[in-house]
Amino acid sequence: MALTAVLVTAAAAWLCVVLFPGSLPASSHPDFVDNIFDSRVVIWAARLLLVSAAFVLAVGGVFIVMSTVIRMRNGDWLRRAGPFEVTETALGELRDQVLLWRSAALDAQDEIEELKSRLKGSVDLIERLTPETSNT
Repeated sequence: MALTAVLVTAAAAWLCVVLFPGSLPASSHPDFVDNIFDSRVVIWAARLLLVSAAFVLAVGGVFIVMSTVIRMRNGDWLRRAGPFEVTETALGELRDQVLLWRSAALDAQDEIEELKSRLKGSVDLIERLTPETSNT
């Protein structure tokens, strides 16, 4: 932990030194903005602000991606999204409905198979009887 703190402090100090600007070019007709950014301290502060904003956005992006991955692994992805949340009772009812429709589909599949076998038997019977009726 102490090593991490030392490394972070050293990296921050190095970044402050690297971002400090060198000599600034002189403007022949300075206006208001040129007068503001004529100071090396102002440019240094602006650079630090941009780097800090980039760091905060990067950390925020990593946090969002990681929390999304964790929620997906836990199965919470479709239960909670912002201010909307599906209650456990509603989720249970939906699971029950899925099981009901799945069993109904399996029952229908069994009935379809039985009807197919009956139809095949009927077709076989018709084929056997058709030649006998055509001969008479």
